[in-house]
Amino acid sequence: MANKILEFLELFYDSTVDLSGVYYPTSPLMIHHLVKIAIHLHRYQHDEHLRSVIQPMIDKYNKYWKNIPDLYSIAFILDPRAKIKGFTKMLRKLHSLFNIDYTNKLLDTRALLFKMYNRYDVMYGSNRLKRVVPPSLSGKKRTVWAEIYDDEELDVGAGCSSLPSSFDHSRSVSVTSATTSSNSSELASYLDYDTVSQLDDEFDIMQWWHEHKLTYSVLSVLAKDILTVPVSTISSESTFSLTGRIIEERRRRLNPETVEALTYIKDWENAETRLQHMVEDKELEEAFAGLYLDVD
Repeated sequence: MANKILEFLELFYDSTVDLSGVYYPTSPLMIHHLVKIAIHLHRYQHDEHLRSVIQPMIDKYNKYWKNIPDLYSIAFILDPRAKIKGFTKMLRKLHSLFNIDYTNKLLDTRALLFKMYNRYDVMYGSNRLKRVVPPSLSGKKRTVWAEIYDDEELDVGAGCSSLPSSFDHSRSVSVTSATTSSNSSELASYLDYDTVSQLDDEFDIMQWWHEHKLTYSVLSVLAKDILTVPVSTISSESTFSLTGRIIEERRRRLNPETVEALTYIKDWENAETRLQHMVEDKELEEAFAGLYLDVD
């Protein structure tokens, strides 16, 4: 039982560590971990030992992540290995798992991306350089992309393996033609061009945008601003070290009631800190929205 619990919780620990990194972009990784966790919960929901706790976890997952934040959606699309193709496949995966309607998510996200790009084009379009055709890269092994591009990775049964017929990639063509103008052709070119097939861990997404700044002079600026937004500013050690600060070498004979009381006190202190961070994050979010999205 201990091994089973360890195996089940390991993914959540790995996700916390990956998303707490500071030396690499974390915003484009969020979608990958949302898909991984969704598949993980789906696999264990009928386990005889864990199913009693899996359903509440699925409900909590849907509460917080049913509506995928626009920041992570755009960051995922700005990963040249994903673009619209990968984003569509990701939505299809999540729909198959929890039967969530993402019919309008693709169109809304694409429209928002074009709106943000047009804003950047106003600021940086005068510095547009001569565009060149980006080189194609050969693919290697698939690691974090297995959940996105490998359909056999997910076994959800017939009838749930695809989105409704109304959810079709071809629906986005009209959005492209309607939204694309002379100043947004750079973004349209990026979205319509084939995805990069280098799917291994050695791919450096920031280096890719640096190497293609002549091709996407405006879009590369937007990509760097979006991709460098950190998912978390709290280290993973702080997340998992609560018990270590309560039961230590000098406190090895605490009775259960004392440990419980100390845990509640720590939780209350952490709750106040989290509340303060939420207020600060909300202010930053409003400032970000006012800077980039208020274009009407």
